[in-house]
Amino acid sequence: MALKALLETLDGLPESFVEFYKEEGGKFVLDIEGIDDHPKVRGVITANRANVAKRDEYKAKVADLEAKLAEIPEGFDAEEYLALKAAAGDENDPAKKRINDEHIQSQKQLYETRITNLVKKHTEELAAKDEALAEAHGFIDRSVAEDGLKSSLLEVGVDPDLLDGALAYLKPSVKVQRADDGSRKAIVETDLGEIAVPEFVKDWAQSKGKAFLAKPSGPSPEGNNGGRGPKLPTGNFGGDKSERTKAIAAKFPELAQQ
Repeated sequence: MALKALLETLDGLPESFVEFYKEEGGKFVLDIEGIDDHPKVRGVITANRANVAKRDEYKAKVADLEAKLAEIPEGFDAEEYLALKAAAGDENDPAKKRINDEHIQSQKQLYETRITNLVKKHTEELAAKDEALAEAHGFIDRSVAEDGLKSSLLEVGVDPDLLDGALAYLKPSVKVQRADDGSRKAIVETDLGEIAVPEFVKDWAQSKGKAFLAKPSGPSPEGNNGGRGPKLPTGNFGGDKSERTKAIAAKFPELAQQ
């Protein structure tokens, strides 16, 4: 028996399993230690943490570069500005003033181009990290939805040979909600509101999902015959038991001798 990650109630749960659940927000959540070490999520969570750290680093770099661009006076740092001023000589000389103005403009354009390229580079890297992070979250969400749906389908008696078809049919209806603490739960949105996956699957199995259920097993519909004994004649004998007895004796004389 597999333990469910989330229960609406502990009613019907074996007493030995009750201690493994704790109540949170009106529901009972399986208390799991070391979930980060689970093979399905260990690698994904580790990659997520690295991606988040890199994303924050790139955001800080972009903000710092944009701040520097806004503070640079005419595209110069202090040392270059002083050197140009010392070489300028008479500020009233029109020829020198023109040369200095042209140099200042060219340097300004150079700095702006460099900063624009850096901002573009880090923006693209940030977008790539966000895409990888979204892909990782999508993988975990799909795993949570599919695992919950699969266990619920098997619980209501879906034929294992038809399980893949039932999963494909119902999977688009299942959504995964993420809480602020990072926990996830699978739900189905209906016209009457959100319901848990097990409840949704039970309702489906009683209506549209009947064709996916395993065929019931039991005694042969032919009763005692079943390939092992004589099949008794049936029919309308007018309510007269003696007539029925005669018909049976006529078809199975060996029974009449017993």
